[in-house]
Amino acid sequence: MAGPPTIDIFLAALVADWARRALLHPVDTMATRLQYTRSTTACAGGRRLPIVGDARDMARMLRHQPNTLYRGLSASLVGAAPLSLVYMPTYELCTHTLKSIKSDSCGIRVPVSQLASVATGVVCAAVRVPMSVIKSRVQIGVSRTPLEAAASALRSRGFRGLYIGLTATCILDVSYALVQFTTLEQLRFLGATMNGGQALDTAQDAVVGFVTGAVTATITEPLDVIRTRIQTQRQRPMAAGGGASIGGTDFGYHGLVDGIRKASQQEGALALWRGLLPKL
Repeated sequence: MAGPPTIDIFLAALVADWARRALLHPVDTMATRLQYTRSTTACAGGRRLPIVGDARDMARMLRHQPNTLYRGLSASLVGAAPLSLVYMPTYELCTHTLKSIKSDSCGIRVPVSQLASVATGVVCAAVRVPMSVIKSRVQIGVSRTPLEAAASALRSRGFRGLYIGLTATCILDVSYALVQFTTLEQLRFLGATMNGGQALDTAQDAVVGFVTGAVTATITEPLDVIRTRIQTQRQRPMAAGGGASIGGTDFGYHGLVDGIRKASQQEGALALWRGLLPKL
């Protein structure tokens, strides 16, 4: 017997999301490991472009570590359900609220979909960040299982341990949405102008979508690299006797700005684009 339409839509979307996550998880694992790896040779002056190193390291992982590329998948799949439950109601609420503001504000054009997406991303970070922390630590091998990753985070800092990198994630999400929507609008306008004012066809829309994704990923990759390292770096207890430390590389980052500064000084500015190739 079929369930209510809303439940059917939710289940269909969840199954589709699970399929997407399962299919792309090896790529996500490679991107996370590339971002986490500290460059031993300065990526400066074009002497060692990160995208070239990414290709070499990805080939090495596929050749020598193919069985490890699905680590952390269970955490990703488990996190998809609560994220789906939170996303659509939040987006609809934000859209309704912004439309009411738009109707009451004469002469002010409110970008409803853009602002609703940004607000929804920030709200959903409360659900997504803990799963991201757990998944990333399993992917890079700091923890063997999602349960071990969650337990070690809780022992180290309590529930705050599961929200390491929350601010960085919110900044990344807002930046990503702003760059994505701005690029998309500009490319659509340019495409329509070059097309004589006519609507873009399916193939042209696909090209616009691909270029938008590539531009957005390239611009926001430094934020993503630092966010990943903040979530997976060595964590010490907040106070003496307050718990066990969590292993991992000791990057010593204290936020996005501090992370960008230290990574640029220690590894070269181009190291901030480690892991870009899998995103493309």
